[in-house]
Amino acid sequence: MRRVVASLLVLVAGVAGVAVAGAGADDAWTRKVVARGDEIGKKVSKLRGLKIKQPLAMGVMSEAELRARILARLDEDSPPAERAAEAAMVKRWGVVAWDLDLDQLTVDLLTEQIAGFYDPREKKLYVADKPEGGEAWADMLMAHEIVHALQDQHFDLEAWMKEVEDDGDASAARSALVEGDGVALMLEYTLAEKGVPPPWSNPEVIKLLTGSMDPTSGGDLLARSPLAIRQGLMFPYVRGLEFVAYLRRTQPWSKIDAAFRRPPRSTEQILHPELYLADEKPHAITPAVPPGYTEIHRAVWGEVGWSMFYETHGLTPRVAMSAAAGWGGDRVLLVARAGDPGAVASPERTTGLALLTYDTALDATEAWDAMTRALDAMVIGTEISTSGDHHRWLDAMGRITVAERRGPAIAIVTGATVPAWRGLLDGVWQWKVTGAPTAP
Repeated sequence: MRRVVASLLVLVAGVAGVAVAGAGADDAWTRKVVARGDEIGKKVSKLRGLKIKQPLAMGVMSEAELRARILARLDEDSPPAERAAEAAMVKRWGVVAWDLDLDQLTVDLLTEQIAGFYDPREKKLYVADKPEGGEAWADMLMAHEIVHALQDQHFDLEAWMKEVEDDGDASAARSALVEGDGVALMLEYTLAEKGVPPPWSNPEVIKLLTGSMDPTSGGDLLARSPLAIRQGLMFPYVRGLEFVAYLRRTQPWSKIDAAFRRPPRSTEQILHPELYLADEKPHAITPAVPPGYTEIHRAVWGEVGWSMFYETHGLTPRVAMSAAAGWGGDRVLLVARAGDPGAVASPERTTGLALLTYDTALDATEAWDAMTRALDAMVIGTEISTSGDHHRWLDAMGRITVAERRGPAIAIVTGATVPAWRGLLDGVWQWKVTGAPTAP
């Protein structure tokens, strides 16, 4: 679910969830923060071990300018038709409500949350003209954004992200490395200013830090947003910090540089850094569009995406994370009947297809229990067929959702017509799987 919130890949935002001031922020104060950027940049460069190859360009952006930049970047990086297709996908799977205006929420949310950002295209970092929290907070924000500028100078962030732009899970993993690096260095910089050593050797400290980044605290728009929106926006910061902290526990910053050269392949590797070190590769799944249908959107949701799916549909965070672990690969496809151009605007007329593979049959067993419970909560209707490895529901609109398990794999069809579901399910089982220990 890389763009569950249609997040901007080119606007590498500041720490999401940090409180920002509303109207009336002191422009002179903001400019004073930027004026200290060169001084902070030298310290960050030395601490992070990345040389400043060219002068750091910095500026201040008003809230109106920030909103305009977000709107412009949305259209440049994800055209409206593509965003509408992605919105239809998450609505079909019940991740957000049918009537949610995802574009509007995205713009409002990012305008509210972004306190600073670095733009790889412009090669310039900005502080939004609405900070609060004092000088220490401003230093942290500036340090974070300077890290992004140094990342770009050394690793070319925009080209680096484009390498996996067709794989949402891999994109989310790379975003987690980018933001985890920024958050970790920001914390290390702040502590160094006080003469305190880095906290990476103490896992309990990391838990306290990530626990303090709870997006449900407070009454802002982020706290009121759907669960998948909140978690999707916070994932790069929270899990990225945990990933970088794991590597920094015993390794210098050069280990993080090496991670940019051999990036994490999946959110599974972010959530389980030991699998990154072992370079456990995801299973590759090649879907096929069913005859008589048109593809609307395809995606890889990854371990984190399916964990959010389970939690959205009522499972506890602990159960959701445990069930998603053991993920091997997935592919999710949204289709509509050929000749139905209005299906994107009416996602209830679409059909969702998915194939998930797992590392072992035992992993698939745990996921199967979670999946059937989540689908039972998702479908507004009646379960009409139940067996050990096959569940089928009829929803209130007369559409079929069906899930079936075969060994270490699970196939799902949701929103199918009664005559079509069986053929669609059989077709999903024919998708090509590469790299799985036992192909379904």
